[in-house]
Amino acid sequence: MEQRLSKIKARIKKEGLDGLLVTNLKNVRYLSGYTGSNGYVFIARRVHFFTDFRYQEQVKHEVIPKALIHIITKGFANKLAELAELKSVTRIGFEADHMTISALQRLKKDLGKVGSFKWIPTKGWVQELRNIKDSEEVALIAKAARITDKTLAEVLDLVKLGVTERALAAEIAYRFMRYTGLEPAFPSIVASGTNSAMPHARPTARKLRNGDLVTFDLGAQWKGYSADMTRTVVIGKASKKQKDIYSIVLRAQKRALDGIRAGIDSRKADALARDVIKDAGYGEYFGHALGHGVGLATHDGLRIAHTGKDKIPKGAVVTVEPGIYLPRWGGVRIEDLVYVTADGVRILSSSPRARLAEL
Repeated sequence: MEQRLSKIKARIKKEGLDGLLVTNLKNVRYLSGYTGSNGYVFIARRVHFFTDFRYQEQVKHEVIPKALIHIITKGFANKLAELAELKSVTRIGFEADHMTISALQRLKKDLGKVGSFKWIPTKGWVQELRNIKDSEEVALIAKAARITDKTLAEVLDLVKLGVTERALAAEIAYRFMRYTGLEPAFPSIVASGTNSAMPHARPTARKLRNGDLVTFDLGAQWKGYSADMTRTVVIGKASKKQKDIYSIVLRAQKRALDGIRAGIDSRKADALARDVIKDAGYGEYFGHALGHGVGLATHDGLRIAHTGKDKIPKGAVVTVEPGIYLPRWGGVRIEDLVYVTADGVRILSSSPRARLAEL
């Protein structure tokens, strides 16, 4: 936490500000350790943490010792206005992507009573730090990935003709709660038959049938950090077309896994997989990005896409998830979670994917 705060303070100084107000709860957690649902961090000369009565005991165990804790009684803006440190502050940064206009107006009104402040919108300062994971974060994500692998293996044993997508999704949620005490990192996808042609299908009452492709997209949480993995299987014996489509997607993923390394341009990384699918004649059926960052959020900052503008940094944890989705037929997606190094990637998920599993 100390290193993270030092970097943010250096950014505040570099940008000519006197302080930064952090309101996004994921960013609040990243900088303070706090896991509750109401909290703010104000970083100036000192680090100030704000929450309400409900969490006044929780913060004693979670929030970093160097932060001064303030319990809100009459509204956050009112409490912030009480800080004596504001006397030496004029330019305050705020997270423009995470604050409503009305909230900013309240801050301006209440703090305007104690001084003259200029509010400066900032974008992505904390997220840039979050894009690069330290060893502790990688270990937590890897643990979430192992729980995800274990859960999928157990749920695949429950797959049989007549079971519904919703029933299997419920089994995933139950196991995640049992193993972690937390809900899934995101609503699990169980998509069978023609439903598998929808990348973000919601589980339905549809019953599994012989010959169905079934896509499972799931991720556990461990101590706030997410995993994300997708596997596609088939009920019964796979057809030649199903095997062919699966083989193309697997080839595309392997090429990306072999080619991604620290410093690669997002567009080039995406093209590694996309070109394989295009060359096979299915380019129009791979319409989403190749991957995204994963961490305190399932979609954590980075995007590996043909429209991407960033380079993938060393220490990032990202997904690699090519897919082919054919309307009225079905779809195949294979997704793994990887840690990016200078020389390549380390795969954190380990569920089998070398061939299309026939259940």
